[in-house]
Amino acid sequence: MATESRVPDHIDRQILHALHLSPRAPFARIAAVIGVSEQTVARRYQRMRGSGIVRVLARPDPSHMPGATYWTLRIGCRPGTAPALADALARRGDTAWISIGAGGAEITCSAVVTENHAGLLHHLPRASNVLTFSAHQILHRFAGRGEVDWVATGHELDTDQQAALLEGHTEPPRSDALIEAADQPLLDALARDGRASWASLAEATGWTQRQAAQRVAALTGSRALYFDLDVADTAIGIQASANLWFTIAPAHLAEVGARLADHPQLSFAAAVTGSANLMAAARCRDAAALYRYLTTEVAAIEGIQNVETVPQLTRVKQAHFLIENGMVRDPYP
Repeated sequence: MATESRVPDHIDRQILHALHLSPRAPFARIAAVIGVSEQTVARRYQRMRGSGIVRVLARPDPSHMPGATYWTLRIGCRPGTAPALADALARRGDTAWISIGAGGAEITCSAVVTENHAGLLHHLPRASNVLTFSAHQILHRFAGRGEVDWVATGHELDTDQQAALLEGHTEPPRSDALIEAADQPLLDALARDGRASWASLAEATGWTQRQAAQRVAALTGSRALYFDLDVADTAIGIQASANLWFTIAPAHLAEVGARLADHPQLSFAAAVTGSANLMAAARCRDAAALYRYLTTEVAAIEGIQNVETVPQLTRVKQAHFLIENGMVRDPYP
């Protein structure tokens, strides 16, 4: 019996785009928008999940965790030591978005730092294989219209399909809920599978299904919890990823950040501490596309004084899941 290819086709990409827009959308709704059967959507999603193309997950927003801050670390390493250090960092539960770049000499890592667990910032610079170290606190993430676009696959759902997918979808009521210690089993379950059923979440937490649903609604309503996708970029045609470090005059920082956030080539843009006061993550189909982006859309923005481009050669970890041989894999036990 023939097997389906691991390379996502147009329908797969439409499913990925739909999940990006609404990670917990029922398969039936996605199927109606795309024009295929619910069974087709479910089968293709499970195939892509099983083969390591995509995982849906939920993550807490550190800005809504008492005493927590979010940082991006730049770690210069001795030649040949970056893979081992990146692997060690990936084993930690407080790290994400770990990449090896700059010719294999620099690791970039995001980390959540709490008041009682700041050891990563204190001890890492003293590691024998670390030559340089800088820590940049995330001060403000810019959220523009680009956040509703599926960056990697080129907008597979047209405007009408996007509207149909989101029709009748209402955001949870705004709340003031914060992450609490009792939420950890819920967070762990949603990190493993952001599409976990209410029954599964009830089993993981010891709550009723109603309690699990209400708590998820409260945390998403306060923006303390958000749903996202970890995607195997190379499997969907993204061959050039780079971190961009911008130096911008303070008077233009908010305006430039907002404009950059609207660019579909960027999956992340934030104001940070340090001499480069804005960091962004670019994902393009190839080096030529990255060059065109830098010399056209970035070059057209007034207020940018300098930009340092650091290509990412190897992705080790995404928001939660590991990347092995280009595919999304479960984190370390």
